[in-house]
Amino acid sequence: MKRPYIIINCAMSADGKIASSSGKQMRISSEEDIKRMYNLRNECDAVLVGINTVLNDNPKLTVKEKYVKRPKQPIRIVLDTYCKTPVNFLVVNNISKTFIITSEECNKNFGENVEIIRCKKDEYDFVDLEDFLEICSKKGIKKLMVEGGGKVIWNFLNSGFVDDFFIYIGPMIIGGKNTPTISGFFDKSIIIDLELIKAETLGPGILLHFRLIK
Repeated sequence: MKRPYIIINCAMSADGKIASSSGKQMRISSEEDIKRMYNLRNECDAVLVGINTVLNDNPKLTVKEKYVKRPKQPIRIVLDTYCKTPVNFLVVNNISKTFIITSEECNKNFGENVEIIRCKKDEYDFVDLEDFLEICSKKGIKKLMVEGGGKVIWNFLNSGFVDDFFIYIGPMIIGGKNTPTISGFFDKSIIIDLELIKAETLGPGILLHFRLIK
């Protein structure tokens, strides 16, 4: 199948948590890692999150001039099986184009810069990634950055549709039995083998660069 080059980028605590116990985004990355993230986002044609990230955090998914000179705003993509994205949220503002990927008929009026794209569902009731990635290729998206949350990251990893996997580990413990992690969505254990490409200190934390062993 034709698909974009896919980069997963995320930050987690030293105990593997990617958000607060309530699911809200919290700052784990250092200033150095935030700058790296924005520069990586600037290099991509599109940036992707799931609907839970949108509802919990209301992100813009843009590139800030503070970190990148002459930023090139990527297409923003929301995997939203049941079209729950609110029409007044930041991800559908007019700064950049947005794709809402859904399996449902959606009659919401998001404005001219938002395209609603219908896609198949998979066995877990998520957007079918193979169908979605073929659509991305047809739309001219060559490099896609996946930023989460945990369900989305795990679905890409489990499907094998990953070319680069970056994890920033922040110097903190968040705790909580049910606090979100990269791989905590499914009850059953699934082992995915990774090859470590590079490990480096970045600010007070560590940046790991992996690739999947296929």
